[in-house]
Amino acid sequence: MTNKKDEFECLLSMPDLGNYVGKWIVIVNNAIISTGTVAKEVFAEAKRKCPDSKPLLLKVPQESAMLL
Repeated sequence: MTNKKDEFECLLSMPDLGNYVGKWIVIVNNAIISTGTVAKEVFAEAKRKCPDSKPLLLKVPQESAMLL
């Protein structure tokens, strides 16, 4: 089982999130498993795909942002 730190590190290592700008994404086991424009629906899809996981849900910002 991965933890949130692992998922966050996975996010930081992704070279290009351009396809997800302005969308919600869910990361489980170092992979994006669900995307969309409605957070509740994206999260529900992720839980259907990986019911025993603790998904990391976040929105990819439209503006440039620096994660520290």
